[in-house]
Amino acid sequence: MKLRTLSTLFIFVLLMAPTTFAAPSIPKPLSAKIQNLVTALSDGDAVGYPKATMIQTIKGGFNTDVTLAVFTIEGFGGGNNYSQYLAAFSPETMEDGKQPFRLIDVMRIGGGAWRAIQKLNAKSTPELKSDEATIAIEALENTDYDSPNFPSKKSTITLVLKNGRFHEK
Repeated sequence: MKLRTLSTLFIFVLLMAPTTFAAPSIPKPLSAKIQNLVTALSDGDAVGYPKATMIQTIKGGFNTDVTLAVFTIEGFGGGNNYSQYLAAFSPETMEDGKQPFRLIDVMRIGGGAWRAIQKLNAKSTPELKSDEATIAIEALENTDYDSPNFPSKKSTITLVLKNGRFHEK
């Protein structure tokens, strides 16, 4: 009986989840690039979870735009686990008006029993004279007392995007 009550509660929480879990409006060319990354990073069992994808455009080095995407891949090894990845793309506009996104870098940024980004609200501090930007992203980290998929400790991930690569501080 308790299991049924917990299952019902879990479904209710999912239905009442904030709108951050709603499918974001992602340009088709960017969505295709993210799907290619999911395929490349998967182990054959894991699949993407597009509803959890978040994007944001920030200022990068040399005062250029950089589009960040946080995406989730779940089910590695057929299990009930997930990993979050952060990818940076350079949005470019071609002469014909098309806007392809060039991949700059991608890194694993979260996952079960580690940390999670629930809302992408990155703060960027670009170096206007170099190709470098410091990026701060709010996250939740797992403590010793948290269940693997329910981190509770607020933290900030500080990254440097330099020479086309992410480096975590």
